[in-house]
Amino acid sequence: MSYEKMMEHYGCGERRCPICLTPLPAHDTWPGARYRFCGDAACAARIKTDGKGIYFASNEHKCDGPNCESFVPEGRYARNATHYACCIECWIKRRTKGTRPLICGCGCGEGFFGKAQRRPIGGLYFKSSRHYRDYLHNKFLTENTGSFRDLVVEYLEGFAVFHYREQQTVRKALGAFFRFLTEQGVKSLDSVTPKLVTKFLAWAPSAGQASTNEPISYISTFFKWAIAEGHRKGGNPVVSFIHRKRIPKRLPRPLSPEEVTFLWKLLVERGNPRLRLAAAVALESGLRISELCRLRIQDIDLLRRRLFVRLPNKANVERWSFFSDRTAKYYDEWMIERDAQCGQDHLLHNTLGNRCTQQVLREEFKRVLCKTYRGRKANLTGFDTWSIHRLRHTMASNLVTAGADAGLVMSQGGWSSYEAMCGYSRVDPESAHRAYDEAMAASREQKNSGQSERTLTLDEYLDHAKKTA
Repeated sequence: MSYEKMMEHYGCGERRCPICLTPLPAHDTWPGARYRFCGDAACAARIKTDGKGIYFASNEHKCDGPNCESFVPEGRYARNATHYACCIECWIKRRTKGTRPLICGCGCGEGFFGKAQRRPIGGLYFKSSRHYRDYLHNKFLTENTGSFRDLVVEYLEGFAVFHYREQQTVRKALGAFFRFLTEQGVKSLDSVTPKLVTKFLAWAPSAGQASTNEPISYISTFFKWAIAEGHRKGGNPVVSFIHRKRIPKRLPRPLSPEEVTFLWKLLVERGNPRLRLAAAVALESGLRISELCRLRIQDIDLLRRRLFVRLPNKANVERWSFFSDRTAKYYDEWMIERDAQCGQDHLLHNTLGNRCTQQVLREEFKRVLCKTYRGRKANLTGFDTWSIHRLRHTMASNLVTAGADAGLVMSQGGWSSYEAMCGYSRVDPESAHRAYDEAMAASREQKNSGQSERTLTLDEYLDHAKKTA
């Protein structure tokens, strides 16, 4: 917000003391600022007693600006002012918040000021988004965990904080499970049996649990904690052999060369530098969308053409990922447009200058690349569906097809195992068929020449060693 429009600047001598008419030094003023006077003791005494306003001595009244601990400057202020601030920044922030006194509805009981036109959420007002999240959290636990609420809160605020990066999925899984226990009339953890867990898995789809493997993992960990902490005397009622189902593995889903060409055609015609850079990094470095949004300016090593992927990330391991010409090209394009005054050092920012979030980036890609967006026709041509994660599949498949070492591919994508990497990398069918034909031809040639090799057994090796000794 620009403060210049609300400020008035006065040069030396342009204004005079309202009491003794002494010329005042250069100063700025704004609506809500103190009355200016020369500072003389006699003038100060008169201003205090003339009854034309309210006088604050030094360190008498704290600034009403949000999160400001300073005091307003000594002087006289308008008696009917709704708030008093130490500077124009605090005055505008306080004014923006509003002047209507409200009580936070999350249960904290804290008072705050809001705008007159502010609408309640379910009849309640909240001091901030954090207070609203706390309210939703407590409401969810109260409605779903029943008599187990205190136990679940102990788990979520203790072990779960250090064990899981995201609490929302844990809370959702446990909430569904304890809602089921409440419906079944279960009052104690010791009453939970493997059979009851099996019944929960059959009930879970009706509670919106599309997949049961992830929730059952959270529930199993919860019972391990409960047993260790003495909240349950028996063993873990979650039995992996019974309660975990085998997950079918999907084939890698890289974009074809034609699809990649079509992608860049659309991004050049409809996109912007931010989207082009994001797509280039995802395609050449294989970064996940969460890693893309966390990239900072200092993470880009242009000399060595690599990116530093910082924590937190899915594998919870820092790494360097290389990039090529396309990323370098669109990095230069974006840096020309990037707002250097945005106040933060993340590589990608939105139109307001704030860090670009996953949701914003994902939605912008869909709006630009898809034929339909949010159920409405958006473009005449485009993809039917779009996921930026497919560019990560494309990066891995391109490297494997080109003959890159498995260790390099794993390091580039941040995969901790060869099996995980194989879930992303697909060899080009023509290249695979060509390699197969070459291998079979070499095998036939070796067989026809009589130079086939066979591994000796231990007895054959010892017999051979005796004969040659």
